Amino acid sequence: MSAVRRGIVARLRTLLLALDRQDRLETAQEFVGWLSAQEAEPLIDHSRELLLRAFRVAGDPINFRILARLDLLEPIGVPDLMGELGLSRVAVSERINDMAQTGLAVREMVNDHVRGTDLGVGLAAFVNGAATSAGFELAEDLPGETARRTKPGVLP
Repeated sequence: MSAVRRGIVARLRTLLLALDRQDRLETAQEFVGWLSAQEAEPLIDHSRELLLRAFRVAGDPINFRILARLDLLEPIGVPDLMGELGLSRVAVSERINDMAQTGLAVREMVNDHVRGTDLGVGLAAFVNGAATSAGFELAEDLPGETARRTKPGVLP
């Protein structure tokens, strides 16, 4: 879960600093100083909201396939994702945009590549780990042949 926490912190920090910079560049004075006045409780609420939004976006089966494919270091091209998913450029782009807005992915506009973030990689690892654990636990609890067939390294 530390990758998920790092991802939330990074995404919110970027957002908060961008808003603060925007406020300082504009002539309006109504938000000047708001960043330094932030306390933990509203930041906890923002973190929770971001995480729930990320879960909602990642919860779509096709989005999760994209998320599970992304890596922190090696970007993947949009055309590659289109081929793997059998979707149009517009459909893949919209999904990637949703993921980027919630901090699950980073889109490189120059070469149309996508890479994962700490939040995206951590969330995918959490889901895969929980699903794997649950599957093995269920297999052990089921009677007879099913449990033996599904245990790793045990042939039917």
